[in-house]
Amino acid sequence: MEKRRDRRIKKKLPVRFYYEGTSFHSVTGDMSRRGIFIKTLHTCPPGKGINIEIDDKNQRIILAGFIRWSKKDSDPQSYVYTGGMGVQLLNYQKPEYQSLVCETY
Repeated sequence: MEKRRDRRIKKKLPVRFYYEGTSFHSVTGDMSRRGIFIKTLHTCPPGKGINIEIDDKNQRIILAGFIRWSKKDSDPQSYVYTGGMGVQLLNYQKPEYQSLVCETY
């Protein structure tokens, strides 16, 4: 049985996230109406809050969320990494975020 409430879309966008005063650059792996998977080697512990900036075309979308789960990459030396974090967004209702996600549904 599917646990997810919303469908995921594959979308690779530049993202910057902030955790405990440090910023990290990465990319999105997939997105839904209420959450984002961030591909990163710099995972943060589940349950912690982060701030996120997504750059899309001519706009920067600023969001807040908390980490639902994180997974370290099995091979950090690989050019293709699979590790990252699932982030539940707290302010997913923002129109600019919803239009970004809904444009590909």
